[in-house]
Amino acid sequence: MKNAEMMLEDDCGMIDGIINNGPKEPTVAQLEQQARSGQPISLMDLADAAHREDREKKKSVMEQLKSQPKAEHKKAAPKKSAEREI
Repeated sequence: MKNAEMMLEDDCGMIDGIINNGPKEPTVAQLEQQARSGQPISLMDLADAAHREDREKKKSVMEQLKSQPKAEHKKAAPKKSAEREI
């Protein structure tokens, strides 16, 4: 039974390696460099890369905002009426 367990671990490791170390999606900069060098690029790949990078940028900004300490709002004194009671 040890051999079966070892084979299962090897298979899981191999699958994990394929998933996490598979072909990386190109960045906008990589696609621009490829286009400048005269190689054809897919406009869909460029759009996907731009969307992905924009989404990651928004996430990082939101994380920064969440990590900042909340500003305490000072309670303002009630405004006095300009009218006087007689």
